[in-house]
Amino acid sequence: MTEMPRDVDVQLVHHALAVPSRRRLMSVLREADGLLGVDDMAAATGLSVATVRHHLTALAGAGLVTATASAGPGRGRPRLRYAATRPDPREEGADTPFRELAQALAEAVGGGPGASREAGLGWGRRLAGSGPAAERVFAAAARMGFAPRDGAGPDPGTRRVLLDGCPYRELARSRPEVVCAVHQGVLDGLLESSGTTVRLLPFIGPDLCAADLHPA
Repeated sequence: MTEMPRDVDVQLVHHALAVPSRRRLMSVLREADGLLGVDDMAAATGLSVATVRHHLTALAGAGLVTATASAGPGRGRPRLRYAATRPDPREEGADTPFRELAQALAEAVGGGPGASREAGLGWGRRLAGSGPAAERVFAAAARMGFAPRDGAGPDPGTRRVLLDGCPYRELARSRPEVVCAVHQGVLDGLLESSGTTVRLLPFIGPDLCAADLHPA
């Protein structure tokens, strides 16, 4: 059995790879013929540049990617280009403990959607920050494991954020009264102080949800 490099923390690896978007980035990096820039990975995955940078920070912290500075055109700062470190056999199924924990928590919540939303509300408040409403949603969604991107709202006054790749989508399909209610609470907590209301639209596609933001 191949051993993990001594400077790689197994817990950090499991935490980093619990996010589906990061696993997608790792696949893109491993299949590449050479180093890739952030723009290359954003184009290959459909993620925003900001989301890719956020995920790369976590992957680099877990020792899964390396960054190399290369001179770009002109006199600007050198651009970082990335490569995957050697594969590790223990990466397969690294998110299993997190999915099992989520399943246990979903089964433990007995108060219905109201209690689940309240649980998410506190989570959202902790993640809120102080930026514009859409930026809060993008940052929090990426941190939670979604791949957020802009979508077309139903009317000119609505900002729609598409939420690809819910890390708990299998559980959400079977227990929407828990998982989706928690995520609605997170969104409400994020935007509580912004003057913007938000409505979660679960599963508008097979693996796609959306959040509609309505300014006050």
